[in-house]
Amino acid sequence: MENLNQTDLTARQAKILAAIVKEHCDTCEPVGSGDLAHKYDFGISAPSIRNEMQILERQGYINQPHTSAGRVPTDLGFRYFVNQLMDKVKLTLQEQDRLKKELLKLQMAHMEMGRRLAKLLSENSGAASFALFPDEVSTMGISNILENSSLPNEDAREIAKFFDNIDEHAEQMISDYAGKGPEAKIGKEITLSKHSDYSMVVSGLELPSGKKGVIGVVGPKSMKYEKNMSLLEYISKLLGGGMGIILITLIQR
Repeated sequence: MENLNQTDLTARQAKILAAIVKEHCDTCEPVGSGDLAHKYDFGISAPSIRNEMQILERQGYINQPHTSAGRVPTDLGFRYFVNQLMDKVKLTLQEQDRLKKELLKLQMAHMEMGRRLAKLLSENSGAASFALFPDEVSTMGISNILENSSLPNEDAREIAKFFDNIDEHAEQMISDYAGKGPEAKIGKEITLSKHSDYSMVVSGLELPSGKKGVIGVVGPKSMKYEKNMSLLEYISKLLGGGMGIILITLIQR
């Protein structure tokens, strides 16, 4: 992981940074002080919010794209949000129930599990996804990336290249992430891709049989980190616990 130096923020600055990240992830647009003053109650005026944003910009957490009046998070800002500010989003009971039902549909040959998992992740995240096992490499959702108008063309091409070559990295990724919970890799932290300027959320998983693998989603840096990390965590727990035993029984019929 790239070592990003993080400066301690005041409570107010942390709240403003969190709001900027969340608004940018929702809209894929630069965020202005007026937008924050209108939508959030920080207890200060728009000019005071703008002053705090200038401090955040000097510290490297946000920057100003082109001539826009708004600001967008930098890699450092996204990393600080993921490490320090992100409130874990729990999947709704309806989402959990739907995932359980979809996983229970894995009544197919064992070699197809990765493909179905990748499809499930892609459909629920709206991003590109992968599932890696020692004997299977599966990817889905590249069309989600190509159709994402908020992602620059060069970044979309780099993601496509990453997926073209993912089979070459599968063994290393399984070694790196198997046995670990969800992690977010932001921008240049994705060392397997030379020109990465996007993000990846990845998690190891272990089936009741002891077989280890890795699942993940890849998308723009404005992806929904909370939702995607919860999604991977929930699926990993289902496959590794009692639900996994049920799935293996179904698969072996």
